[in-house]
Order: sequence, then structure tokens, then C-alpha cells
Amino acid sequence: PRIAQLPARAPPERIVRAMLAPGAASASMSARPSPIRRVTVPRRRVPGARRPASIDPDKPARVPRATGEDGEDARGAGEEDITAAEAARRADAAINVKKRVGARRADSTDAVATFLTRRFGIAGGLAWLGVLTFGVVSEQLKTRREVREARENTKDVANAEEVTTASGLRYTDVRVGGGEVPRNGYLLAANLVATIDGTGDVVLDTRRTNRQVIFTFGKPQGPFTRGVMEAVGGMRQGGRRIVVVPPDLGYGDEEVRLQDGTVPAWATLRYDLELTRVSVPPS
Repeated sequence: PRIAQLPARAPPERIVRAMLAPGAASASMSARPSPIRRVTVPRRRVPGARRPASIDPDKPARVPRATGEDGEDARGAGEEDITAAEAARRADAAINVKKRVGARRADSTDAVATFLTRRFGIAGGLAWLGVLTFGVVSEQLKTRREVREARENTKDVANAEEVTTASGLRYTDVRVGGGEVPRNGYLLAANLVATIDGTGDVVLDTRRTNRQVIFTFGKPQGPFTRGVMEAVGGMRQGGRRIVVVPPDLGYGDEEVRLQDGTVPAWATLRYDLELTRVSVPPS
């Protein structure tokens, strides 16, 4: 307004004084609203926060020593002076140790599948899956073939004679099996009827309960004494024997409680043993 009131031919210095007069600038600026708005934000400090200080990598810093399981210092109480670079190196080493401990080792099949998938894509992984499937199917076919051959080659013995071994064990073959021969560490399944020789008291009968006994050949355990292991060693899958075990190959002077009765000390046992399954233990 002050500039508009000046005469048309006013000197320049008078126009400048009118522009610089108090209130002139605010009036001219208020004519057009500014798109910029100033907002005042109060400065607040986070409780417990400290201003970060510059770290000198070569300047020693005091850090707590490592502690043992009982909370005591493993190398003496107190702190030790190390540089920031040494502290960073120790922290990286601790992280690497945790990564190594938590990592899972890949099995042989996992490693091959990973390599083929990365090298040949999904086609390589599918090819390896086909190889594994072929292995499983071929193993199942092999097992069925062995079972069929064992059944076909099993023969009953008409006039069996009792055989006495050098250890004093006596056995009579009722049926000769045609399957696999037991070896140390193999898993065997058998039907077993154990009686006291002379009295006929039954101490174990798996046929009555329809639950076969599974055991590891070569490790005497439970009803399978040294005498029974010796008798099983000469059988095949599918075979059946009547075995007479003397006390020195059985339980000796011990009184043992079995599933259906008690074996007295120095008792001679008679077993009706049928070997139904011979299989390689899982690796």
C-alpha cells in the first residue's frame, strides 16, 4: 500500500525505503500463501540413551572375561584390556562357531540330490528320485523272491534221527528249511515251545499267544541260551527242530522265570524250535 501511494515519478531511493519499511515484507508475503509449512518438533531424549562416542580401533577397551559353567572367571576374576579390533574379531569367531554347530550335515542321498538339482535343474532331481525308487522296488522284489524260494525248498523229514554234537547238544530235524542261513548279527524270528525235559512243564509257548520271538543271532538272551544258539546255527529259514539242551548249555545253577513258567536250577530243557524269518539287520 505504501508503494501504491507514491507519486508516479518518485525517486528510486524513496521506493527502496518504502519497500524496506517495517510491515512491507510481511504484507507482500501474506498476499500469496507459501506451500511450505514449518513444524516445530520437540526434542526428546530416549531414557538411558547416550550420545555415541567415536571408537578408536587401536585404543584398548575394557571387556569382561569369559566365565565358566559355575559363573567363576575361567582365567581369573576381573576384566581384560583389548582393542576394538580384537573384540570384533572375537565376536565374528563366536558367530562362526554357532553357525558350524547349528548346521545340519547332509546325508549321502541329500548331497547327491542337491548337486544334481543345482547342476541339471529339476530334471536331475527327478532322475535321482527314479534311481532311489528303483532301488527300493528291487529290494522288495528280492525279498519276495527269497521268501518264495524258501517256501519251495522247505521239505519235511520223514524218518529223522537224533544227532548229538560234541558239546552234548541233541537235536532232531522235523523240517529242513530252504531259506537264508543265520549269521552273526542277523535278526531272526522264531516260534518256540520250551518244556522241562522229564516233567513236560511248559515254560514258554509262543504259538499259544501267536507272538513270535525276535532276537539277534549270536547274542544269547532270554530263552535263547548258548545251546539254542548252537542249534539255530545249523538251521535255515523255514526249518524246524526238536532240541534238547543240557544244563551246562542252558541256565546252569540259575533259576529263571520265563513267560509261562519257571526253569529250576540244573534243568534240562526241550525246545520245539521253528525258524520263520532270517533277515539282514538295517544299516
